Amino acid sequence: MKKLLLILALFASLTLDAQYVTTIAKNAQSQNEGIFYYLPRNVIKLELTVEETNYYIGPYAEFASDLLGTTDYIKENKTEVNLKNIDIQLCIEVDPNALFFVEFDDKAKEPIPNFNIDQDGIIRAVGYDNIPEELALCKNTFDYNNMEYSESAPVSFIEILDIQEDEEDEEEDDEEEGGGKKAPKKMTKEDKAKVALEYIDKIRVAQFDLVSGVQEVNFGSTMTLMVDNMKSIENEYISLFKGKVVKNTYKVCFYVTPEKSQANSSVWVGKLDNGETIKIQFDTKNTAASINALDNDVLNADQTNKLFYRIPSLTTAKVTLGNDTIASRVLTISQFGEFRLVSTKNNKILFNPNTGQVTTVSK
Repeated sequence: MKKLLLILALFASLTLDAQYVTTIAKNAQSQNEGIFYYLPRNVIKLELTVEETNYYIGPYAEFASDLLGTTDYIKENKTEVNLKNIDIQLCIEVDPNALFFVEFDDKAKEPIPNFNIDQDGIIRAVGYDNIPEELALCKNTFDYNNMEYSESAPVSFIEILDIQEDEEDEEEDDEEEGGGKKAPKKMTKEDKAKVALEYIDKIRVAQFDLVSGVQEVNFGSTMTLMVDNMKSIENEYISLFKGKVVKNTYKVCFYVTPEKSQANSSVWVGKLDNGETIKIQFDTKNTAASINALDNDVLNADQTNKLFYRIPSLTTAKVTLGNDTIASRVLTISQFGEFRLVSTKNNKILFNPNTGQVTTVSK
């Protein structure tokens, strides 16, 4: 009987000493007053800078060798994709698998400590009226943008129009045919290519006359502008044979939310436009190997005046394109780590908002 009374007395003292009880949210059965809080999980953002090169065959490419005397011309329309840079960023969001319920005890002798929880529901601190500025950590955030693409101007080539016969020739043809207006003669593709070549020759002669001073006119500062303009027109005609190359640089983003089961494994991320596969390999260093993970009985039990936090895992993230490693960075991944418990009894607790780890314990 004495033992029973002793146990009941001990239980009563513990109950009266309880300011709150913490439970994994899915196990919470109480309807009493309380709050929910999350621990964070990490999201990896891969921001790829891609250079896209488009090759457009010129309309008179088949005559480039014979008329222009060059073999350096585009022979087919094609697109090449080249990865120029990759940036690995780390952000946080609430972890739906790390949601906890704190039930307050109205009969507690001591006041319930202040809980500091941000707008997303992630716990920041307990026991602080205000988080000291020198101890406060900023939460890593970023915008979810799938692609940043600068539209390039549509590609077009200068047009060589059909040239009609002279009026005198037309009148002679009319007389020979017995009257009636004769339709203009259609030019073949090769005829137009030859006309384009004539324009190139004329532009080059005009450029030579301009820079050699044949015209004996002082164009002053406009000389450079005139030469550049003529060179631009010449290039437009040359592109009819050699084709055009248009480059465009854009950014494409992929997001990966690692799961605990993916530690020390390779995860498919996505593909580039050219079909190359992007993966990320997680090589997790077991920095908490000497710390035993909480067993299910502890995780599922009510914890008096204690809070769950997490010890994150140090991980090397290697990004691969095909069979090549194109980027690597050491990251702290929360969800690869283990849950632990910290007592708040007479303690002030500060959490890292990016990992869910306890950073400060003070009286």
